[in-house]
Amino acid sequence: MSPSMGQLVLLGLSVALFAIGGAISLARLWSQAPALRLAAKACDYAALTAAAGVIVWHSLARHHWQPMYDNFDSLIWLAILLALFVMYVQRVKPIRGLDWFVMPIVIALLVAAGIFGKHDLHVYQPVRDTWIWLHRVSAYGGAVAFAIAAPVGAMYVIASRHLRSKSPGPSFASLERLERLMMSSVTLGFALLTVGLLTGVVRMVADKTSVSTAKLLLASLAWLVYAIVMHAPINPRFRGRRAAMLSVFGFVLVFGTLVAVQFMPGGNG
Repeated sequence: MSPSMGQLVLLGLSVALFAIGGAISLARLWSQAPALRLAAKACDYAALTAAAGVIVWHSLARHHWQPMYDNFDSLIWLAILLALFVMYVQRVKPIRGLDWFVMPIVIALLVAAGIFGKHDLHVYQPVRDTWIWLHRVSAYGGAVAFAIAAPVGAMYVIASRHLRSKSPGPSFASLERLERLMMSSVTLGFALLTVGLLTGVVRMVADKTSVSTAKLLLASLAWLVYAIVMHAPINPRFRGRRAAMLSVFGFVLVFGTLVAVQFMPGGNG
């Protein structure tokens, strides 16, 4: 069933809180007042609670607790997992500026959930066997991993450019740490995307279901791009900035795949 107006309002509140938290975090460039740090954290935690509340409310309304049951639910789950990652990293071993790059993706996913949930809700195929679960978890898990690698790659490119030009710029983590986090995310995402592609083909052959050409093409191109990034350590030509730029481009293809799924006939998860 489509999300109710109350659920959409709560989702909008989550978006607003994430945006306010991001603005406060950005303001900390000019002021390191403890009050700003606490306010940014409070907004992020409140936004995360509101997003989780939408999922609980939506599950109660449809009388079904299966996660990633429809595109509204799935996009919110992606946003929550990304936000949790940022909040965990910033609590354990902070990377200055990480939230400025990742939170816009979180907000975009929540906005997309509201738009598609209200105007083009798709209920995915029911989970009948392990293959469907494996395909769905690996596909969305890979998207989360790549959504981490892309902004970290963008941070690497910006920091590297300022370092080369010796001009003042934003102070992120060291290039080594950014590259390590990017490659770890790409490695996890590549493994999950490979499983997602293989299980998708198995489902297509076994169930004789049609697969969107755009979805298959974009996912295959993303796999090839990340395969190149994966081999960066043994190919100096694709290390550093080039690998970072490819990780950003790869996420554009992954995001395009997610969008393509939303326009497919209902039942294709």
